[in-house]
Amino acid sequence: MELRYLHSEAMDMAEKAMIERARGNLAAARIHLQLAFEKEQEAARMAVDSQTPEPTRSILLKSAAHLAIDVGDLRSAERLIGTALAGDAPEELAQELRSLFEEIGFQRHLELRGVQLQRNDVQMVLVGAAVAPGMIASDEFLGRVRTLRTLVHRTSESDMRIAYRQRGEPKEEISKQLQLFLSVPRAASFAVSLRVASANNQAEFGFAQSSVVLATLLDRLEMFERADLAALHVAIPGKEYFDNFVELASELGPDGKQVRMVGFTSVVGDIERRVQMTRPHKASAFEAPFVASEKPLTLTGRLSYFKEDVEGNTTLRLRTSDGNEFRLKASDEELAKAAEYIGKKRVVTITGRQASQTAIEFDTIKPVPRKGARKRH
Repeated sequence: MELRYLHSEAMDMAEKAMIERARGNLAAARIHLQLAFEKEQEAARMAVDSQTPEPTRSILLKSAAHLAIDVGDLRSAERLIGTALAGDAPEELAQELRSLFEEIGFQRHLELRGVQLQRNDVQMVLVGAAVAPGMIASDEFLGRVRTLRTLVHRTSESDMRIAYRQRGEPKEEISKQLQLFLSVPRAASFAVSLRVASANNQAEFGFAQSSVVLATLLDRLEMFERADLAALHVAIPGKEYFDNFVELASELGPDGKQVRMVGFTSVVGDIERRVQMTRPHKASAFEAPFVASEKPLTLTGRLSYFKEDVEGNTTLRLRTSDGNEFRLKASDEELAKAAEYIGKKRVVTITGRQASQTAIEFDTIKPVPRKGARKRH
């Protein structure tokens, strides 16, 4: 009973954190999230000590690990996942735990680890089968460096309203001032620093600051990662530049096999900014703008929390059995009700309307009956 009470309290706190974040109260959200983690961690430890049977034991450990990542306690998350995998978790749950461990590894790769970045620097990290400590398949790396260089040039050309060129090199004022310089790879992952600068002294230049170009590019890569077509069209109104950006961003991102994650870290003032590309995208999916419809839509899948922006704001995400993911929109009250199913690990069915390419505005949400559950008469 005490274990169930702690878990229930943890889910209540996580729900409150989500609501506070949605309202923009980030300080209050962090407090609720920390309390949720502490309670869920205690429930997980209690499950281990009392030899609670599977899958409850591993579900609690995984839930606590998720919360540990959310509060930034990666070491605790590693311990919780290790404890779960040391048990006898069902294979599907074990795979989820391994994926979560990979997410922690990616977070650590994104850390600067004592590297001092200038404002016109960006650290790029690649993770996947093509990567070994300090080494990577040359095509995977060099291809992405060339793509990043082209994206820097195209971003500058687009914002300077230079007529789109089908091929060839950019104008000399851009190619010379926006060159790409690389550091040596760092140990424990394939991470390199890249500096966008003039060839003269590899420093910031005057006519159009490289740090501004980098910040703009990272903004647009974030929009691309979350498939926010509306925002991306506003940022890149020209069709030729838009189509070219989508094609290049697709090449830069992960392929899901050789490279599973591509991450960027920059420094804005004294604050680290991180952009993560974790999902393969097909350029064809961005060809036509999304047109909203009032036609009812029913989807089935599992819920999870989703980091919506660099400030750490979160919402709910529905992942369907075919791998599609949608952010959920509704009133705070309805979102709070839906969040209860995250802790219960239930498959749910939602009914609503597709508000954007990646968002569903729902009216109803119901749990899917578990197999073998008795029907009430």
